[in-house]
Amino acid sequence: MTKIVISGWVPKQVTAPYADKAEFVYPPDGQNEFTRKELLKEIVDADGCLLMDNEGDRELIDTAKNLRAIANHGVGYDSIDWKYATEIGLPVINTPTQVTEATAEHTACLIFSVMRSIAHYDREVREGKWCSPNFSDINTQIEGSMLGILGFGRIGKRVCRKAQGMGMKVVYYDKFRAPEEVEKEYDVTYMDFDDVIKTADCISLHMPYFKENHHLFNLDKFRIMKPTAYFVNCARGKLVDEQALVTALKENIIKGAGIDVYENEPSVTPELCTLDNVILTPHIASLTMKARVGMCYEALDGIFGVLNGEKPRNVVNPEVLKF
Repeated sequence: MTKIVISGWVPKQVTAPYADKAEFVYPPDGQNEFTRKELLKEIVDADGCLLMDNEGDRELIDTAKNLRAIANHGVGYDSIDWKYATEIGLPVINTPTQVTEATAEHTACLIFSVMRSIAHYDREVREGKWCSPNFSDINTQIEGSMLGILGFGRIGKRVCRKAQGMGMKVVYYDKFRAPEEVEKEYDVTYMDFDDVIKTADCISLHMPYFKENHHLFNLDKFRIMKPTAYFVNCARGKLVDEQALVTALKENIIKGAGIDVYENEPSVTPELCTLDNVILTPHIASLTMKARVGMCYEALDGIFGVLNGEKPRNVVNPEVLKF
């Protein structure tokens, strides 16, 4: 029977629709994920693999003697050595649609929370402080502010709509500029990368990570932002020089930040945790039960599509499919 390995624990509702199609192997209740040793053992004879939080490196791929498809539980697939997988003809699958709404919601929450200093006031009240002056510039009014979106794909577009719902104007940059009709539909203005950074009152990052754009956001980029501007990242941690972000926040080069992803997860630069003008969440932008279960379905649909000789829309290297 077809064997599918899932590297982390999943609710039974995830595998139930496919119960007659395959044998599923995943960690038992109470164990969040397979250890590396356990995963390497289980994947030897697997036909498909869904990686939750594990690395799909060359060793793992080479260990899987029968592997016909490998999927990542997320829209990003940099945790899989997809270039090597492509070399050997192994389809790599991601979950591009199911993360969209939840991630956009979380991004919007960070934008609004950091601009209105929600976490700051929450901490003060819990500490018994009541700081409610008649006038203060610690907050920024959202309505009328300019949001700069870097990466205008599915998530960027949904963030755009949510920001506009709160009265923000939106400018954007994307490597592939949207057609004129799309810009009109979303009421957005295209600008060059640096012009977006210089112009916006808040930057929201929505680009994929590749080695070529490692530390895309460094201290030089933070220095061209407005000193009153905010920075939000729910994309990929390695796009940002985390130490440069610390410097920008400590030296008031920018006003604040909301961060969900980090350079060396699960480690976070310690100084970030000491700063009052940053909101930190542990890479949970897509963490709603609806989204996470939907991501599993999207990944498994892709795996079974490949196993059935189909060409799923969520294969990131479709050139390896010869049927």
